[in-house]
Amino acid sequence: MDRQPLLDFTHRETVRDPYHAYAWLREHQPVYWSAHFHAWFLTRYSDVFAAQADTRRYSSNRMQQLVDAQVPPEKRGQLATFVKLASEWMYSQDGVPHRDSRHLLGKAFTPRTIESLRVTVQEITDGELSRLAPQTDVMANLFNRVPALILAKLYGIPREDALKLRRWTDDILIFLVGNLDADYGPEQALKGVEEMYGYFADVIEQRRKHPEDDLVSRVLEASIDGDSSTDQVLAQIVFILVAGYTTSADQLCIGLLHLLEHPGQCEALKADLSLVKPAIEEMLRFDSAGSFSHRVLKEDVSIDGVTMKHGDLVYLMRAAANRDPAKFPEPDRFDIRREHNDHLAFGRGEHFCMGTALFRLEAEVVFTSLFKRFPELKLIADKPAVWRTNNLQFRGLKSLPIDLGKGAAQ
Repeated sequence: MDRQPLLDFTHRETVRDPYHAYAWLREHQPVYWSAHFHAWFLTRYSDVFAAQADTRRYSSNRMQQLVDAQVPPEKRGQLATFVKLASEWMYSQDGVPHRDSRHLLGKAFTPRTIESLRVTVQEITDGELSRLAPQTDVMANLFNRVPALILAKLYGIPREDALKLRRWTDDILIFLVGNLDADYGPEQALKGVEEMYGYFADVIEQRRKHPEDDLVSRVLEASIDGDSSTDQVLAQIVFILVAGYTTSADQLCIGLLHLLEHPGQCEALKADLSLVKPAIEEMLRFDSAGSFSHRVLKEDVSIDGVTMKHGDLVYLMRAAANRDPAKFPEPDRFDIRREHNDHLAFGRGEHFCMGTALFRLEAEVVFTSLFKRFPELKLIADKPAVWRTNNLQFRGLKSLPIDLGKGAAQ
């Protein structure tokens, strides 16, 4: 790729499809300074992999730097509460605090606990599929709902409350890195955090008095063993929702779109649903809803003669790494039978995503059920998918209109 693509990562076309830009950077400027983001971009698989494992030099305690990089000095004070609360989330911590936070959530995310949710996930999925009209927007009417309802069950909260989660998590996430919409600014992020904390503080108080068989009660039980405070419990309970809901909904929708845009792959999956697990891994590699993570340097780091300075913000561009030809043969080809699919969608090392098993279970049940029930589902020619283009880090679709064909309710 000789011709330089548009490297303006605030341009909506680049945000919609950044992969040409990522490919050019991997080859020509693998350590790239973005003046807009006030951050370095690492785009090669080897560099991203190494940085994720290097907690000595790459700190996860980055909330203040993320805010400072996009909010003018005179407005930073109003986000002091946001920075304080978000800095207590597991993914913003290093060392012992991070270890303690993972311990808090450990009982809630064991393989056995997640697998025990399979029947619940299946029931929720079947219920939502039965509601769908013959032609429907699956982003709004399926993928935005299923993860929320699963989390509601996991947390023991009412179904109707679960559907508030998307607004709260969007308010927080879209603001965090390079938001391009005025609707998602510092005020909305702070309001979203405060409302979530208020809501789950009440849930925690209820579970203290009347424990149930849910995630909140299990985390509270772990907090007693580990001598954790109520604030620590609240921080991790909120974090799991912030980290897990929006990206799960978006990843399911992105994955279905790529399947339907590759008819040969889609037909292969429908003919052999045992391919669903490798298909999910390819969806994650090919186009991840969470495109990158961030770190702050604890010392100067040099890569290929470029020195990044102590205190600099570094973006680990996992979406670029997952298309690196040095790691993946024909990386721009969507192949549900791809072998050795060692992608970085969930991170690596100490900060490997705890919700990985839950998402994989969710996706397996959703896609298997969807194709069993609607084997003729297809895109609608005159109603194309609409991408959300307001944030480079969190990819997703505004809408994905689908004709369900045979099996749809009439």
